[in-house]
Formats: sequence, structure tokens, C-alpha cells
Amino acid sequence: MKDTTFLIPAYNEEKSIGTLLNDIKLTYPKSKIIVIDNNSNDNTAEIAKRAGVKLLYERKQGKGHAIRKGFQNVKTKFAVMLDADNTYYPKDAQKLLFQMKIDDADVVLGSRLNGKREDGSITKLNLFGNHILSLIASLLFCKVSDVCTGYWAFRKEVIDCILKEGINSSGFELEAELFIKIYNNDFKIIETPIGYGSRVDSPKLQSIADGFRIFRTLWAYRIGTQNNGNGKINKKEDLPSPNASYWNSK
Repeated sequence: MKDTTFLIPAYNEEKSIGTLLNDIKLTYPKSKIIVIDNNSNDNTAEIAKRAGVKLLYERKQGKGHAIRKGFQNVKTKFAVMLDADNTYYPKDAQKLLFQMKIDDADVVLGSRLNGKREDGSITKLNLFGNHILSLIASLLFCKVSDVCTGYWAFRKEVIDCILKEGINSSGFELEAELFIKIYNNDFKIIETPIGYGSRVDSPKLQSIADGFRIFRTLWAYRIGTQNNGNGKINKKEDLPSPNASYWNSK
């Protein structure tokens, strides 16, 4: 895992980030860890400093801006993106990277909906919404069981491509945009089941509002009204038709 960087966007996660960072360091002592603090007003940044990881600051509010800053600092062959709330288990990162290598994939999504979830980790409303959004993504692009997952593994080539195109999303629609741009560029995407735990405090996701933004992102790219970040518009006829051969569901 010495050729892997963990990217952790963080906003007011002082209750969980210390445990997460310790677990990553113990499990993968040779890996690099980057925390991107996104204007936290608690002790998140101080905890990351004390943990001895690389700490970046992103003043533009939103997960999309934080991940862009993190992507710009990846120098290793692989990168793993996960949230700072300690709901994703560090041990599953090895599973994602192993799956990537044996299937010769470019990106691996950790599917919470196909994996084992802790009781109460996802509300019934969010679970229903995730299924609906993933169904829409499958119909518009290619099959996916959990398009909203926050646990991803990337090859460096994919990150370079995304940075070249630009990231438009600022909030929780980020994952949908990444999924679409990776698919549109003919990278091989697979998924594998992961575990999922409960937050120690209330979630930041606003189910209805953020769900609508994610749907709007999926639809905008499909019909060709979404700017790709370089002043060009993705036209509908330019988008590849859904092709199940690009997908190996595990």
C-alpha cells in the first residue's frame, strides 16, 4: 500500500477523524494520508496535525472543492477517497485495491447497498433515495448499485483526466459527476461490497435537497446541458450508450 494515498475531505469531524486516521495508519503504515480541511470551526484540523498526516486547507466550501484540492496533491499510483466521519472501514480499502488489480479496473466503488450495514447507519428515506438514484444512473449511463457511495479507489490516470476536465460540483452531487465523467472517458468501473457504520453525530446530508441535486446532475449530463469544466458542453449524441460490458458487479 506504499503506492496509495488516502484522501479525506473533512468538515467539523473532530469526533471521528482521530479514530479514522489512527486506524488507517495502523492498517497501512506505508501509505500516504491527506486530510483536506474545508473551513472546520472545531478541532478537526488540529487532530489531523497531531496525527502527523499531510493537512491541506480548502477555503471554498463544499466537498467537490476539497476533493479537487486533494486530487491536485496525489503523487502515488493509486488513491482512495473516503469520508472523515468514520462510517467507512479502512480495512475495506485493501479490498477495493485488490479488486482493481485482479479485474484490471481503473476505478472501484465500494457499495454500501450490496454490503453489510450497521443497524441505523442509513435511514429508510436515504436508503430508498440511494436505490432510486442508482437506478437512474444505471438507466442513463451504466449499471451501478450505489452511485452515492463515498468510498472510491482510483488509478492516478483517472484523477489526472478528471482534473483536466474540471470538477463542477461543490456538494454531495460530486460522486454522481465523478461517476459520469469516468464512464464518459471509457475508464473501466467496477464495484465491490463494503461495510458501513453509523455516524457519531447527525449526518450532514440533507436527504431531499441533496437528492434532488444529485438527480439534476445525472439528468443534466445525460441531456447535454452540463458544462464539462473546460467551456465545452457534453452533447447527448457525444455520450456513449450504456454498455454493461464496462461493468463487473461483485
